[in-house]
Amino acid sequence: MPVSFQSLCDELNITKFKLAKLRNEKLSADQHYTEEGRKFFTDEGAERIRLAVEVPMAVPKRVKMMVIRKAPNPHWVYAVLETGGKLIPVVVRPRDSVRLVGKPIFADVIADANGTTYRHEILGRHS
Repeated sequence: MPVSFQSLCDELNITKFKLAKLRNEKLSADQHYTEEGRKFFTDEGAERIRLAVEVPMAVPKRVKMMVIRKAPNPHWVYAVLETGGKLIPVVVRPRDSVRLVGKPIFADVIADANGTTYRHEILGRHS
């Protein structure tokens, strides 16, 4: 069942601005939508936002990238951020490395003590 933008603001006791910022950073386009001028979250999107408010480090930042070419290792591809910049290696499923070339993807940004890595959003789903 979809969750409205306003009801999630009230439930989490955060401002609309902060909720919009979390939506843009943590969710992909299929986890929220607008219908007749009202904003809604899917169940999965609302759960990710709730988790992001409770434990900010548990939900990685999500960025949109364009895959430029595959890497020598089939577990990786090279992509650039939607805004442009240098080539960034992104972890993907080996069977997808060739298929993703030339396509836009969403990647989770994982930052830890060892540095920053980018992981294709498919790897983070629990199916």
